[in-house]
Amino acid sequence: ELKFLQDAEDDPAGDAFRRFVEIARRDQLRQKHIARTLLSPRRRASEVSFEAPISSGAYAGVGQYFVKLNVGSPAKEHLLVADTGSDATWIKCQTGCAPSSSFVPYRCSSDSCKSLPFSLTTCPSPASPCLYDYQYADGSFTKGTYGNETVTFTSPDGTVSTIRDVLVGRSSEFEGTSFNKADGVLALGFSAMSFAIAAAQIYGAKFSYCLVDHLSMKDSNYLVVGDNPRVSNRSNLQFTPLVFDPRIQPFYGLQVDGISLDGKILPIYPSVWKFVFSNYSITGGAIIDSGMTLTSLVRPAYDVVLANFQSYFQDFPTFTQPPFDLCFNESQLSEEQRKKAGPQLGWHFAGGAKFMPHMDSYVSPVAPDQKCLTIVRAAWPGISVIGNIHQQKYLWEFNLENANLGFAPSLCSD
Repeated sequence: ELKFLQDAEDDPAGDAFRRFVEIARRDQLRQKHIARTLLSPRRRASEVSFEAPISSGAYAGVGQYFVKLNVGSPAKEHLLVADTGSDATWIKCQTGCAPSSSFVPYRCSSDSCKSLPFSLTTCPSPASPCLYDYQYADGSFTKGTYGNETVTFTSPDGTVSTIRDVLVGRSSEFEGTSFNKADGVLALGFSAMSFAIAAAQIYGAKFSYCLVDHLSMKDSNYLVVGDNPRVSNRSNLQFTPLVFDPRIQPFYGLQVDGISLDGKILPIYPSVWKFVFSNYSITGGAIIDSGMTLTSLVRPAYDVVLANFQSYFQDFPTFTQPPFDLCFNESQLSEEQRKKAGPQLGWHFAGGAKFMPHMDSYVSPVAPDQKCLTIVRAAWPGISVIGNIHQQKYLWEFNLENANLGFAPSLCSD
């Protein structure tokens, strides 16, 4: 969906920065959409967990993370965007999907069809298929037919896991650069229709992922549903409550107590972090979203954070280059200035958990020799969003049964 920085040798500085501009533009649209639009149990299978490869889309020139999974019978591999802010999984079928004996379309007359996200009221006959027109915040859309389908995964040890009756859309029409490099979207949002919920109800009510460096062209890790065998020491995980409120579904809300720089809590009004709902709008609060690249803070929080970063870098030859308010050219720095990588940002969550993103997750290279503060301003009233760059090189565990989020630093190497 989002154009991103590629290898400097193949990508002049101007092109690289324009891609970051496009990232910010699309993220702003998604952020506005988030602010505006805000389980039936199954028998658990004998398997403890399943896993699927997840990797950065840098090699494809996008700012998202892709998951590989096999869909249909016979199974066909698809590369889907991992999106914790989406409630509908779909695959491209512009030229016709491969025949699948396991795909069972919903009927447009069914109650199930009427409850699905972006389903259409068009119903020529009771047996006609359930159609959808799914709209994304950046103006992209996808149209197709909803149905139940079979999804299979092959674990590194060769174990094959199967999940049946998963809601999957077959999209015959789609528009937007969001989908140029992916085969569709894997819905990981908190919604009864999402893949994450369906799979977690079978394998154990949790899922986790570890996002490799967003500029990595080759590294990958795994999306795991159920207990993650790669977490050898759970004592390293910190936990904070997740906010499950139907008014922000399918997004995962967080209870934020504050933000610090180098250990000092910044003077941000507490009301900025409180979810307040009125007239179908949201004022305050924060969510975590793997489908959004950049982290955005609502204006009252952003202005305080920006002012403190400006103070830290006051001796640097900084400049503004929209959409970023603080940038500098590394080639113009003295040796002493180069040693000042930046202040350590900290997110303080309810329960005493403290998330300290890596420096390059917010003071990031956006072009050759150029770095910027890649946290962007969001409108107020509104909602703040922790994007996927912020999440990189951390393990994230979404526990749906206990309603908490666990996290710990990780190299995210297999």
